[in-house]
Amino acid sequence: MLLAGRRGCRIAALGVMVVSLSACGVMAMGAPESRPIGIGLARDGRLQYFAPLCPGERVASAQVTDYETANALWQATRPSKSIRQGGRITVGESSEFERPEVSTSSPLPELLSVGLTFADGQNIGARVDLREVPQDIAGTDLVLGYGGKKTPEKDFRARVQSEFC
Repeated sequence: MLLAGRRGCRIAALGVMVVSLSACGVMAMGAPESRPIGIGLARDGRLQYFAPLCPGERVASAQVTDYETANALWQATRPSKSIRQGGRITVGESSEFERPEVSTSSPLPELLSVGLTFADGQNIGARVDLREVPQDIAGTDLVLGYGGKKTPEKDFRARVQSEFC
């Protein structure tokens, strides 16, 4: 469920992922120092995601693609202050961005690539299988973190910041 580009690395395309989901959970395929992305659900069940940021980092844009075709499903730039600072991004919710570039279509495919671009140009992304995101986390502070395990968001953020910043 989680994948991220290594700090300082560039992911040429979101279709290139370093984490693979198996039927029984998440299996990391990339370097152990890849930064994870937190996956959650809004109260209404829409997918949310975020990356805990290191000092000085800012989110510049968010994008979601069909994992299998690499077609853009949603993209937005110039985020609000809360998103720039690492807040949760609700897929398809463009009101938190000045520039919605690609609007979502419904329904979303089961396999997605979610990504972020930071102000310095660094890209990180994750493969998400919507079938493996438990509905009981909708509207809660729980996110799927390390190993696809449900974790309180503050604990996930603290662990990522201590391991990657």
